[in-house]
Amino acid sequence: MSARMQVGLSDDRRTATLTFLDGSGLDGTIALSLDQMTQLIASLGVVRAAMVEHDPPPPIEGVPVTPVFRTNWAVQPEALTEGSLIAFQHPAYGPVGLALCPADARRVVQALTRHQGMVHSRRDPASKPN
Repeated sequence: MSARMQVGLSDDRRTATLTFLDGSGLDGTIALSLDQMTQLIASLGVVRAAMVEHDPPPPIEGVPVTPVFRTNWAVQPEALTEGSLIAFQHPAYGPVGLALCPADARRVVQALTRHQGMVHSRRDPASKPN
């Protein structure tokens, strides 16, 4: 199935325009502010989550991932699992978080510790993304 809509960014990067394409059954465009775009993305995410709610999470190994290099992030206790929450501002999706149960948090700590042992580059913080 081909896309039946297209999203474009204004020259001043302050608004986006959703344009309905041939075959969509609709005509016209919708202008979206940053807040409206954020609300639309969040709403689409909620609906997508409901659509896959009963499916097992697909494998992540070998799947291409676009990393985020500039963001604000935090690690905090997660009360429901008594584990940890890793939260960050994703430029495309807004605030997102990953809740880890204690066993998974330990696995992350072990993996990060191993990765630190593999670092061979300069220790100059200005040369690395944050």
